[in-house]
Amino acid sequence: MLPLRIALTTIFTIASFTLSLSQTVRIADNNFNAPTGPNIFPTLQAAVNAADPGDIIYVQPSPTRYGSLTSNKRLIIKGIGFNLDKDIPHQSTITNITLTNNTDNTSNASGTEIEGLTVSNIFLASRISSAYALDDIVIKNCRASVVAGRVDIDNLLIVDTWPNIIEFFRRVTNSEIRNNLIASRITMGSTTASSLIITNNIIFGTVSKSSVGDNLIIQNNNFIGTRLNTDAFGTMRDAVIANNIFYGRTPSITAAGNSSSTSFQRNIFTNNLSYETGNNELPPSGGGVGNSGDGNIEGNSPLFVNVPLLNTWAEDYDFTLQASSPALNAGSDGSDIGISGGPYAWTESNFSLNSTPLPTIQIFNTTTVIIPGDDLSVRVKAKGN
Repeated sequence: MLPLRIALTTIFTIASFTLSLSQTVRIADNNFNAPTGPNIFPTLQAAVNAADPGDIIYVQPSPTRYGSLTSNKRLIIKGIGFNLDKDIPHQSTITNITLTNNTDNTSNASGTEIEGLTVSNIFLASRISSAYALDDIVIKNCRASVVAGRVDIDNLLIVDTWPNIIEFFRRVTNSEIRNNLIASRITMGSTTASSLIITNNIIFGTVSKSSVGDNLIIQNNNFIGTRLNTDAFGTMRDAVIANNIFYGRTPSITAAGNSSSTSFQRNIFTNNLSYETGNNELPPSGGGVGNSGDGNIEGNSPLFVNVPLLNTWAEDYDFTLQASSPALNAGSDGSDIGISGGPYAWTESNFSLNSTPLPTIQIFNTTTVIIPGDDLSVRVKAKGN
């Protein structure tokens, strides 16, 4: 039997061979019994500071929060994920992450990937206003709000994530927000939103865009809310709104008395379904001008298997469409209206935060008492993803 320390070292060594030779694995571990080594750090910020662009940082699960970090370089930062089928399912929890540039603007955090973390906020922010854009950012399988401040964003992907809010204060282009659970809102102030796709999300809030004349596509989402006085949109102009289910959430800005013709105009509504909203009319007319569309289904239940008309989400909700649902194969592309159709159709019946793609030790048991000199019996059950 291999000694325990040698066995675990072997596991880490074998895993490292799968990496590019140009990448170094750094480990942030703030647990009280954390091992030591040249690439193991007690804080996440220390691991980030030591890393070279392109390095991978594994954030070990811990009962203790890691605090905040700021990065101005391209990194891959991975946590343990969620819904873990393992003993002691601690998460990798961080206060805030700020992706930015360095003080003389010779480098920035473009190309960063963040996965499997619980974070209060991920800030896409600039030290120097209008100095650069953050490009090619991936946020996956996190529980985190995303706020883009004084910086343009290009080629952003937010996927399989549970944000409370997503906010853009500057230009956002060529980006996707897909397969997420949006707890509150997606907001684009007066910023340009060009080639932005919001698709296949469950949304318990509003989507707002103030800019005019640009390209925003909102498709195959389930907007969920109470029966009355909940709007699916704030200000919305010049958007293509297709194949969405409005289930108790009004497909306009008029349910709560927010009527304004200048704030809701020139939107194209195609093959959407509305049910039990403040106003089921599609395309909406009250409070807006120039809205158009066809192929919509008004006032018909989508016949979910189990989803109440509430503003809250629960794991046991089942968004599967029953066999007689009018939303089946009724989208503009011939697939379902709602999250089970479109370009990124859901294969599960409800949102779930996934476990880590890394191999996971599910069970680790040892004998509690041994005599000095005896072997240590260890039972390890692992899952390779």
